[in-house]
Amino acid sequence: MKLGVFSDSHYSDKAVACGTRRPSMSYGKIKEAMGAFADAGCDLVICLGDLVDCCDTIEEDRARLDEVNEMISSFGLSFYCLMGNHDYQNFDRAEFASRTSYPPFFLRFGEITLIFPDANYMDNGTPGGVIYQKDALDWTNAYLPADQCAKLRDVLAEEDTVNAYVFLHQNLDPDVERHHIIRNAAEIREIIRQSGKVRGVYQGHYHPGHENLIDGIPYITLSAMCEGEGNSYRIVEI
Repeated sequence: MKLGVFSDSHYSDKAVACGTRRPSMSYGKIKEAMGAFADAGCDLVICLGDLVDCCDTIEEDRARLDEVNEMISSFGLSFYCLMGNHDYQNFDRAEFASRTSYPPFFLRFGEITLIFPDANYMDNGTPGGVIYQKDALDWTNAYLPADQCAKLRDVLAEEDTVNAYVFLHQNLDPDVERHHIIRNAAEIREIIRQSGKVRGVYQGHYHPGHENLIDGIPYITLSAMCEGEGNSYRIVEI
């Protein structure tokens, strides 16, 4: 199975953000990546989150998301987009899912299982976490709620799960800059380790990118597409 994967395009109408990001260039970068994915015969394309970023109004936010999703759809490839913290500044899950292709918790393709946890919750004592709000965003406080940890454990324990791959926006790798790491990352890594079935973990959020081998499992952090004038994406064969 061949996957096209990219992360952190942060598409918006802004020419420059945070000094090094080029959000307005990301439309062209995504289009280039989609062309490469199509040429390679990818079975599925996955965005690891932060597909879009904030414009000046919610109407512009919606227009940019619709614009980029229409372009992605024009390639005719199966596509799923996780939500990153910047997506959550603009949209709740229901609206985001209505405007693009938000994945279910897991998908099966024969002996391959793709799992998509959503750590866009805050560890603030509220059961199940609180979805990020535009006026109360703390991007450093990411948490995978107990129900999703239990679901991850259950899916990995199922007999039909043979070779599993985990995709998420925020980071599980203890070696990246600490603010980008999910608060209960150690618990999640232990669930992954104990299963013995996870063959790779793909993450975004930490823009420089990183690769690590933890308990014999590759933990791959994709570099952010929005950084600088170059492009960043991967074709992954699993």
